[in-house]
Amino acid sequence: MNHKEPTVKGVSCFLILCLFSSMMPGITSTATIRQLSFPEQSTLDRSSDILQMIQQVNASHLQTYIQNIQDFGPHPTGSAACDAVGAYLYETLDSFQLSVRYDPWRYKLRTGNNIIATLPGDPDDTSIVIVSAHYDSLKISPGANDDGSGVAVVLAVADIMSKHSFNSTVRFVLFSGEEQGLLGSHEYAQNASRNKDHIIGDLQLDGVGYAVTSDDGNKIEHHANDQSVWMIDLSTNIATLYHEEIGLEILRLPHVVFSDHQSFVDYHYAASYLWEYASTPYYHTSEDTLEHMNITYLAKVCKLTLGTLASMAELHPRLTNNDIGISIKGQILAKPCQFRIRIENKEPQLDSANVTINIAMRNLRTHQYVIVQLHTHNLTCNWTFTKEITTYWEFQTLGRQYTSQLISLEVSVTGIKDDVSLYATQRSIGVILGRSIYLIPT
Repeated sequence: MNHKEPTVKGVSCFLILCLFSSMMPGITSTATIRQLSFPEQSTLDRSSDILQMIQQVNASHLQTYIQNIQDFGPHPTGSAACDAVGAYLYETLDSFQLSVRYDPWRYKLRTGNNIIATLPGDPDDTSIVIVSAHYDSLKISPGANDDGSGVAVVLAVADIMSKHSFNSTVRFVLFSGEEQGLLGSHEYAQNASRNKDHIIGDLQLDGVGYAVTSDDGNKIEHHANDQSVWMIDLSTNIATLYHEEIGLEILRLPHVVFSDHQSFVDYHYAASYLWEYASTPYYHTSEDTLEHMNITYLAKVCKLTLGTLASMAELHPRLTNNDIGISIKGQILAKPCQFRIRIENKEPQLDSANVTINIAMRNLRTHQYVIVQLHTHNLTCNWTFTKEITTYWEFQTLGRQYTSQLISLEVSVTGIKDDVSLYATQRSIGVILGRSIYLIPT
């Protein structure tokens, strides 16, 4: 019997290739799989420390910071006004008893200074969390909302967090050169990558103080790429846990490239972007002034930022994305179709992995979930599990009968609890033929 097995497999593979070849013209424009949406996790508990910090947010302090920045007038990178704003910000951060330094950068013919204030974490913990904004403006704009609003939040958060201790080192970073093409942040992220800085994530604020209606004032956009979506999960948790204190609904949105978080993404760091819900008509104009801002709304954003950043900094992640392995295998058995998924913790001696596992099987042409016929019931092939993985965890379907079709089997692992920085995905495409599943890892 053994000498016949290669022939059977060869015929099966030939049939698969023929089926794929015949259907490829129909799937060329629809092969992109829709991004999985992760369920919101209520895995954090209310913290008395975070609650106390949130309650210290003072709207009048935010207003004063913005007024002081606006009083310098337009302050584009390289101008005397920009240098004066930088000096004011340096002195303000220094007054919080933080370690502050200028971080000069040069890009072609342009030069500028980033301003970095550091709150050291546990000496045995090399992880770094960053909250950032840009302090330069356009030549015609006093930059109250773009991005005095983000700068004011960074200052307020630095003042409050400086009185507490965290596992991770926290950096409060104010960039210049943003309006000329993310220049300051690019140089910063590039240097961090060269130095192999262990940056968990950067939370960027850029234009977070404009709201007119009550609906505007109750929503905030949070943008992130797939690798940084855990930051949206975390901010959503904070907004839920402290809803009465914060009063914001988080809108989970895809990645955008037009602010300084993009520089961190370019160097493979997690980074996300908080952005006001309403569109301001004063963007990049001489009317970008304090009178057109909503300080009550800005205070909400400040509370959300504070809670999110404090939660990130309290984490002590010992596992990284590289320590999580996903393997997907199809099985050809003499019974209805099966497949097996194995999630591996490659460093069990360091830590267990607290994760949510999403498994979805979709029709490759329609992107709809595959329906399995199990006895007399139809079940949707979309599963979610919350697990603490010490060494490995496996998922295997029982004998099931599917209709023949091209499929995509998608697996994602996203961290929860003390492992929110974990994120890994794997996808296999394949075909169901008769009573067998054939999967081709990609």
